[in-house]
Amino acid sequence: MLRGEWAMTGSGPAVIGAMMAAEAEGVETRFGRITINPRQAIHFPTGMLGMPDRNNFCLTHFPSEKMARFKLLQSLDDTGLSFITLPVDITNPLIERPDLEQAVRDLEMNVEQVAVLLVVTVHRDTGVAKLTVNARAPVLVDASRRIAAQYVFPHTKYMIRQPLTM
Repeated sequence: MLRGEWAMTGSGPAVIGAMMAAEAEGVETRFGRITINPRQAIHFPTGMLGMPDRNNFCLTHFPSEKMARFKLLQSLDDTGLSFITLPVDITNPLIERPDLEQAVRDLEMNVEQVAVLLVVTVHRDTGVAKLTVNARAPVLVDASRRIAAQYVFPHTKYMIRQPLTM
């Protein structure tokens, strides 16, 4: 592992709600066919960063066994828009718990109900995929109210491209 890399461990609390088969829909995405349940939408009142008009998403399993640790945050407003995310616990090695707790308070969410997702970027370097997560702007989901926001920390303590080791 390189200095500054974070090894993926833990499970994270971000699987929100069990999907009912009768309510599931198949959607074709850039990652292949996925199953979503629009009735379990997660609403982003202000959208994702840079996309204020994309407000409704579903969290689903990534359609690849190799990427089972990740979740896909799929837009319901635009089927061509999705984000690979990494669920992490509120206590994790990347973001200090007091900072996450402050973010949760700022967003008027309940810390006991929050799921933390880190947006993943895949970088291709000479045929090798390298993964980073945006630790400076995690997605916080209030699982009980099904609302979410991408919170940007007001300091540079956390990296925008934090390397991951598989």
